Amino acid sequence: MSLHIDEATPPLSAEQTLTGWRREFCVELLGDGQARVFLRAVESASLKAAELKRGLLFHRVNTTFADLPGCVAAARDALETLARTATRPQPTQDNLFATTHYDRAAWERVVYTVEQWQRRPPASSCLPRSTAAPERPGVAAGRRPLRG
Repeated sequence: MSLHIDEATPPLSAEQTLTGWRREFCVELLGDGQARVFLRAVESASLKAAELKRGLLFHRVNTTFADLPGCVAAARDALETLARTATRPQPTQDNLFATTHYDRAAWERVVYTVEQWQRRPPASSCLPRSTAAPERPGVAAGRRPLRG
């Protein structure tokens, strides 16, 4: 099994961001347990059916998403399962539009990991990295806020 990671992050200008351009996290299922993982910039939303014909799965990410290698490392198990279980049937006379078959649960785990990855605070942030809900200001533990 092999994951090919294209680390190039497509540039997006502030103007493009304001006019609807977005980034997508993409996994191209190449067959034989191989997949290519990359980011792309698109002007409008991609169409799932059209991309499945090419063996391409995608998920929209923030325009500031930039740490593809770190995200892939976090999702490696799910990505490897996805690549290992994917099949690309050859089109036949009866079905000229054969799409890629893949493990949907593995793809959902990849999407979940990508969502969690892009929501984490940056390493340089002073915010806590815990997942606990932040305390409300002015409320001591176990006490009700004072009214008045």
